[in-house]
Amino acid sequence: MQLPRGLVAALVLSLHASVAAAEGHLVLAGGGATPAEVFERTLALSGGRRAIVAVLPQTFPNVSIADAAVAMWRTLRAAEVIKVSRTDAATARAALERATLIWIPGGFPSHFMQTLAATPLAEIIRERFSSGVTIGGASAGAVAMSSTMLADETAPDGTRLDGPATVDGLGLWPEAIVSPHFTERRRLPSLVAIVRDHPNVIGIGLDEGTAVIVFKGAFDVLGRGTVSIVDAGRTEVGRLRSGAHFRYRAR
Repeated sequence: MQLPRGLVAALVLSLHASVAAAEGHLVLAGGGATPAEVFERTLALSGGRRAIVAVLPQTFPNVSIADAAVAMWRTLRAAEVIKVSRTDAATARAALERATLIWIPGGFPSHFMQTLAATPLAEIIRERFSSGVTIGGASAGAVAMSSTMLADETAPDGTRLDGPATVDGLGLWPEAIVSPHFTERRRLPSLVAIVRDHPNVIGIGLDEGTAVIVFKGAFDVLGRGTVSIVDAGRTEVGRLRSGAHFRYRAR
């Protein structure tokens, strides 16, 4: 049976709308000691006490990088907390596909992306985000959310790295490039230069102890510090504090 053309169009639009509506939240923390409200809000977005949290240790060569995050989410009484396997692809896939919250801790964002490159995990993370799952990260984990992300300045062994200032990230927040530890490490000049070279994105500087929760073209600010907004189209840097709601321009 052939459906009327108008009905087909309506079904396609309905399907597109339902897919778009499913997009999850992003939680990006600037590193350092982060207020409990950030993690409590993240857990609430992910099912509360029913949440299944998958923590990715791939930001660092030593898997113990994830242990503090695993302990924290257990303290907050998530239903289940899983440290994602670095060696068993099937187990790692299963953990991500069950998770209602995928958390990426601090470390080295380029190392993280390189570690995922030979696996299906990056694509699984993107698929889970598209289906409505919350994706969060601190420091390197926040950096990795961008399409064009900050590259590592040093290797995990402390060796200084030369190379491009940016590399490809997960692409979950394509409109932004994220710089954590922003005020503490005096990163404004470098972010201004990067945004000048990439005027299609906005620069987001996250102070330590500060986070943004991103959803459908806007974000809320939580924590004790400042979120700096660097836009190639504006001469002044915007600064937001906890409680602010900011709607950014889609590029």
